[in-house]
Amino acid sequence: MIFKKTFLVLVFTVYCYMSSIKGADDKEAGDRELIAKLLTVVLRCFKDANWTACSEMIKTKYDPTQTKYKQCTCQLACAGEELEMINSKGEPVPSKFLDYTNRINSPTIKKEMQTIYDKCNTVKGTDKCDLSEKFAICALKESPAIKDRIIMLTDTLMKIKQK
Repeated sequence: MIFKKTFLVLVFTVYCYMSSIKGADDKEAGDRELIAKLLTVVLRCFKDANWTACSEMIKTKYDPTQTKYKQCTCQLACAGEELEMINSKGEPVPSKFLDYTNRINSPTIKKEMQTIYDKCNTVKGTDKCDLSEKFAICALKESPAIKDRIIMLTDTLMKIKQK
């Protein structure tokens, strides 16, 4: 029951979030569906996450040797695998990220995602969790606008989880 309530609030939050994107119109309705799919995957992979630790990773310069952060990077790898951006060998699949980028209609979001692709598509890691962490660090550095949106969503999810 709690999961269903959380999921419904998440869907509502995502809808409101996507509706707030500047210049959103009917043409960009597909973006809402794409982001809803992404968030559904993320919610599934992060269902048992330590949201405080994961939020710290996004907002602060954290110590990657602390074990509390490893869970977050592996949960991010779970999402990468489900979205086929990480293959079964734990290697990146940049073409899949580019495919998602090309499906975005919003010029603002597309530009940010293209910047992330251009700057981060060669990131490598020692395993899928390390790869996910390095890619996330690169993406958040290269796109402060996406970082701000992720922080907003993470803060919203943390409030929902506390209820």
